[in-house]
Amino acid sequence: MKKYLLIILAASFVYVGCDLVDGTNVRNPNLTLEDARGQANSASAWLNGVTARQSILYNNFLTTAELATDNYVNRATFFNQNVGNGTIRDSDTDIENTNFQIARLREQAKYGVEVVIPENDPNQAGTAIEAEFYFFWGWSHLIAGENFVSLPGEPEGPALSPEAHLEEAVRLFGVANGINPDISYDAALARAHYALGNQAEAVSFAQAVLDADPDFVRYAEYDGVNGPTNTFQNAVYDRQSFNDLQPLPRLDFLDPKYGDLGGTNQSPIAVLKAEEAYLIIAEAELADGNQAGASLTLLDLHELVESRPVREFNETEEGRIGAAGTIQRPNTSEYVVAASADDPFVEGLVLDRTASTPVPTLSGTSVTEQQLIDLATASEEDALTTLYLMRQEIFFGEGRRMADLGIRWPVSEVEALNNENITDADRTRFIPSYIPSNYGEMNSFSDSRVVDGEFDDSITTYEVVILHNMNRIIATQRGNKFN
Repeated sequence: MKKYLLIILAASFVYVGCDLVDGTNVRNPNLTLEDARGQANSASAWLNGVTARQSILYNNFLTTAELATDNYVNRATFFNQNVGNGTIRDSDTDIENTNFQIARLREQAKYGVEVVIPENDPNQAGTAIEAEFYFFWGWSHLIAGENFVSLPGEPEGPALSPEAHLEEAVRLFGVANGINPDISYDAALARAHYALGNQAEAVSFAQAVLDADPDFVRYAEYDGVNGPTNTFQNAVYDRQSFNDLQPLPRLDFLDPKYGDLGGTNQSPIAVLKAEEAYLIIAEAELADGNQAGASLTLLDLHELVESRPVREFNETEEGRIGAAGTIQRPNTSEYVVAASADDPFVEGLVLDRTASTPVPTLSGTSVTEQQLIDLATASEEDALTTLYLMRQEIFFGEGRRMADLGIRWPVSEVEALNNENITDADRTRFIPSYIPSNYGEMNSFSDSRVVDGEFDDSITTYEVVILHNMNRIIATQRGNKFN
């Protein structure tokens, strides 16, 4: 893995408007901003810091974003206890830190373009390094546009709408692609256009990804020695004896996804992958009434998902089975799970945790080939429900579910206190009306072995019924992204 340089420290920003720290005002007088810029190959070194900043952003955003959805519930107290119940406050440290890291990524990448290359490393103008600076600059706007009610786009500036952030992301990814055409930028453009509802553009860039590399993946990487380490790996695997985060039972077969790779290696997190291209194309086909085409596209996607890596994880210390008389998490493959009271029971969704267990580490799905064949003649509602289920499963643990549910975080209180342009509306989270009024019900389910609130080990019927099939709710109430 890359050994990220101390250049990150030189690229520090204050949160008030996220202005650059004066390079003479640092704790280590031997590592000033000017010194960092003045080194040979300073653009390459600066890019190492910007690349690490993306990974740090995910450390601040990902765990809380997953807890804010029906993917995971917090079973302990170490991580955010509020967002799972819909209490998404502008004063939450998680939201403040994510605001902060988005701004830092933006300003560091922008600084590479506007200062480091032209003033210190002009030979890198028009190269892959400059293109990467534009990519990461665009990435800051993409994450803002997908997940926030609004955020400033410049130090102490007015809060921009999600659409404005996404349009800026499209512009910056396009600049990167113009400098150095790359599949990563095509994938990012497909994702940004999808978020904007631009069907033709999203499909065009999605197809370009598949034409270039149908197995494509781009990761945010982590390093157990030099840092940053993977916070989400710690949440879902390393702390297993604390029983912190638990998946919705119908997603149990996908957990933990990130785990110990041996030695000092840390699991990377996929930020772009070819699977999304298939999903975008299939949703566009459904928007056009071409269910047969969507069926074939999703069958191709299924083949890709089946080819993705699976790794054995030992979670015997996780403690899903508690003391007698306490409510426990489903912990055996004897369970069958229904996505709601109106859906059929499905086998194989809950895994045995009594020995090492194979889990997909990049993409997985419970949807079968036969279901996708039948999709050609299914109702539009059933077809969209299946597609959103595949999105949930394939992007599980990658921070994508919140955007699919339409939930948005507010601008943080710290930004508001130091930026007169921030309004009360900017500081108010958005939860769509189709989300259950009791927000925590997204994580609710009944277990046939729990009677009157207590676990009864003598019951031999192993059934779980999820209270709300959120994928059907999205399909019927949020509708097709391109409609």
